[in-house]
Amino acid sequence: VLGQNCKYKINETDEFTKNKILETKAELFTISGMGLGFSCGYSLKKINENRYLKLSISSPSIFTLRQGSEIMFKTDKEETINLKFPETVIADGQYNSTLKSTHWGAYILIPIPNDINERLLNEKISKLRVYTGDGYIDDDIKEKRAVKFVEYLKCIQ
Repeated sequence: VLGQNCKYKINETDEFTKNKILETKAELFTISGMGLGFSCGYSLKKINENRYLKLSISSPSIFTLRQGSEIMFKTDKEETINLKFPETVIADGQYNSTLKSTHWGAYILIPIPNDINERLLNEKISKLRVYTGDGYIDDDIKEKRAVKFVEYLKCIQ
């Protein structure tokens, strides 16, 4: 895609499956507590014609992303764009000996249907909500991060 600031972590054709795979570099949606609170990052992936949001979440407490739960984006039109988790993922703990605390993290690959892809490209997101086994976490998305998300989404069209 010409004239776009696309930074790919993966840009290849799989030698076994012949699948064309694109994956953008990782970016942040939100970060809190100098990275010690809840934070949410992503990369965008495309395998042939299928698009995915690769969501990475870290938190100071253990959490589970349950199959059928979702991540919701609030748009500036006060509407929501929802993506469902295709599987259940339990966070892994990483002990930090300097801070004497465990930080928890998980990745999940979420399919982006075409209608949702259109909305994400054309509507401005300002906030996200991630449902976990314990309820949900809301966080604001700074404008420059929302703009970057759309730029990266254009990289996998």
